[in-house]
Amino acid sequence: MEKLYRAYLSFLRSLEQGLGNLTELAEKKLDAARKDDLTTLNELLNQEQAQALNFRGLEQARDKLLPQLGLVSVPLSQVPERFPADLQAEARQAVEALQSRYQAYRTAAGKTRAVLERSLQEVEQSLAEMGAPPAAGPGPGYRKEPETAPPPSSMKTDFRA
Repeated sequence: MEKLYRAYLSFLRSLEQGLGNLTELAEKKLDAARKDDLTTLNELLNQEQAQALNFRGLEQARDKLLPQLGLVSVPLSQVPERFPADLQAEARQAVEALQSRYQAYRTAAGKTRAVLERSLQEVEQSLAEMGAPPAAGPGPGYRKEPETAPPPSSMKTDFRA
């Protein structure tokens, strides 16, 4: 059973490291957004997507561990209390480090989001000043085609062949 608890502690550390990576990416995105560096911003968004895949893997590991440890509906702050006495201090440190890292990420992500939203509003305002119609719905390429429209000629198949 101790092996499962150690695996959960390893999971918490991996999650903390992932949040650290996301925090760094958020700070870099903030810098790129302030400099209007769209190329760097795009690269950082791609890295962020890769990190999201990593989190998906961590989520699957968590979903396997929680039922085995009896921690399914236990809040993270109460997890150390459910650990064996000799691992409680280590669990408490891991949980506190993770919570601290999460708060740092939320702060960095909030600042980045505010700058990006402000930049987007400036772009929309500039477009409106140049005479572009206001965005009324989904962006370009997302309009729904009429259901009765015939398929393009490249999609038609000659069944006689």
